[in-house]
Amino acid sequence: MIKLLVTLGFCLSYIVLPAQCPQGMVTSDKNLIKNGDFEEAKVNFRTDYVQHAVGEAGRFSIVSNPKSFYAGFGGTGDGKFLAVDGATGANKIVWQQEIEVKESTVYLFSAWVSNLYMVNPAVLQFSINGKLIGKPFHTPAAQGVWEQFFVNWDSGKNKKATITIVSQNLDPDGNDFGLDRIKFYACEASSLEEQLTEVEQGKVIVLRNVLFKTASSEITPSSYAELDQLRKYLQSNPAVEIEIAGHTDSVGDEGYNLKLSRERAEAIGKYLVEKGTEARRLTMKGYGKEVPVASNETLEGRQKNRRVEFRITKL
Repeated sequence: MIKLLVTLGFCLSYIVLPAQCPQGMVTSDKNLIKNGDFEEAKVNFRTDYVQHAVGEAGRFSIVSNPKSFYAGFGGTGDGKFLAVDGATGANKIVWQQEIEVKESTVYLFSAWVSNLYMVNPAVLQFSINGKLIGKPFHTPAAQGVWEQFFVNWDSGKNKKATITIVSQNLDPDGNDFGLDRIKFYACEASSLEEQLTEVEQGKVIVLRNVLFKTASSEITPSSYAELDQLRKYLQSNPAVEIEIAGHTDSVGDEGYNLKLSRERAEAIGKYLVEKGTEARRLTMKGYGKEVPVASNETLEGRQKNRRVEFRITKL
């Protein structure tokens, strides 16, 4: 489902946010949550709240229009979502599901929330295996606006995870909210070496471990290892020519993003030439926001869209 995104704090593309997947990694394509969009109604989760058709403190309903649950609620979504009539009590379980996880893996846990009533926006928090993760967060002050919140979690030696969204409301008035699009993704590394084992003309390869300083085309030293892998591949395959392309998400000034994407592609080209690659074999272009590979309406989508990649133009 598509919700209205509030881009608070996302002033420039390419800024690495503290709770995305770690640098050089992106979310997998598989959301481990079942029924995270509530389209299957009340299945695959537990809650401390009571399901009921009529709103009252401590109750919830799965709705498309929250006014059908309580006449004073406002806002809507594109499809069903969990509407909660708030209740007091720290660590009250709003939503909980148990899933299997891999050991020693970083995960991205996220959810969208909205404020259904104009009194006392709700306070929520993520929890995994009974331990609170990250700081409490408030639903947006404006009624009916959806915002995405997220945390990272390292599984360590865990093979199962009880993932939870809890209420931290202590005020008996208000704190009514909507919850939707709950996601739990593994963060995956991108191996350039594996991608270069089988290449063909037109193949596009993302340089996930090539990073830049914030709002800059200056390459960080941690990127040199992957760039040197690309240089060695080009050295071993002297007929190959590539196009290096920079891309951004849709957040921020369009002209600035286009310029920055081009400068970053050029910075990579300059590095390769200085290391011995013939300039004639390289083409550098910046595309800004024009070639997304995922939705710009979600955190994980924007992260995938902020990328530098190369395409094999000649073998």
